[in-house]
Amino acid sequence: MPSTDQLRAKLIDKLKELFQLNQPDLDFGFYRIMHAKAEQVSSFIDNDLLSVIRDAFGQVDEDQKKLLKDAIDKEIQKAKEYGVADPENSPKVLEAKARYEAAKDTASAEAEIYDHLYRFFERYYDDGDFISRRYYTRETSGKAAPFAIPYNGEEVKLHWANADQYYIKSTEYFSNYRFNLSQGIKKMLSPDDTDILQRAIQEDTNFPANLNVIFRIVDASEGEHGNIKGSEDNKRFFIIHKSHPVELTEAGELIINFEYRSDPQKTSQENTWRDTKNTEAVETIFNTLRDMPAVEDFLRGFELIAPTEKKKERTLLEKYIYQYTARNTRDYFIHKDLGAFLKRELDFYIKNEVMRLDDIENADAPKAEDY
Repeated sequence: MPSTDQLRAKLIDKLKELFQLNQPDLDFGFYRIMHAKAEQVSSFIDNDLLSVIRDAFGQVDEDQKKLLKDAIDKEIQKAKEYGVADPENSPKVLEAKARYEAAKDTASAEAEIYDHLYRFFERYYDDGDFISRRYYTRETSGKAAPFAIPYNGEEVKLHWANADQYYIKSTEYFSNYRFNLSQGIKKMLSPDDTDILQRAIQEDTNFPANLNVIFRIVDASEGEHGNIKGSEDNKRFFIIHKSHPVELTEAGELIINFEYRSDPQKTSQENTWRDTKNTEAVETIFNTLRDMPAVEDFLRGFELIAPTEKKKERTLLEKYIYQYTARNTRDYFIHKDLGAFLKRELDFYIKNEVMRLDDIENADAPKAEDY
């Protein structure tokens, strides 16, 4: 069973993912806004929110538990003075014991709240989007599998999983993908890493604090618009610009140029060919950087290994290339009223997942108060 501290840390990690605080290297659009607000958001997560939970559900103060224990002893003494046959089980003593046990149970309530909050956001948040994800729960004799939709008594109700969400065809929207390679390296390398780059970062010598990189589209062909699905022959791919793949600006920023167009040489399925083009881009960039002066820090940073379970030798450059191409080739949804949606879903979650009507109706007074 995870401890309270472990569940608290798990929730904090999820909230930082939710607010994109785990992407310190990305420096464009929404990420730039969140970085500007990062200090306030982090303070809310680390201090304000957790203090509210501790105040409401935290472990009962030892002095308070001692008072409740003393109350049991006093009730037992009173029962003896009144000549009760079984003072240990008199109504007043049992009531005092129930209050004491409920107080002890409160110690686990804080951990439960952390767990519930984590599971709620895990259910509705996925890879940067809040969506109505399908989820499963075991149905028992006393509890049906949870399912609810907004319903106003219509004879027939049709409901889509992405109701009230705007469809965004991401291939129609392009922006420069900008990130700070130094921040990405700091995030990736462990504190005890003996790599020369890590030592340089820690000592703040021989390694710039801001190695800015920009992935830029220099040529994009016209594609399908709206909700029209593109044909297989017209599928477009991110292809590294052959004649001018990499350039270094006067400000010291590294620009990597891409084309976004269909590829007449395509010989395999879309996903396989996209991987092929990404691999070609990585090879071209590395070869170009090795022949360029004044980019040694960029090259060493990109060559660092950022492994995954499936690809143990993945370089940091590969990580960013695949992130960039996936971001612009995956359609997504934006909810038109996310606040109201999450409040409605949270209300349903509390009623059906945290506590049930039968639990409250059949519980004694102290336990009902705990609920």
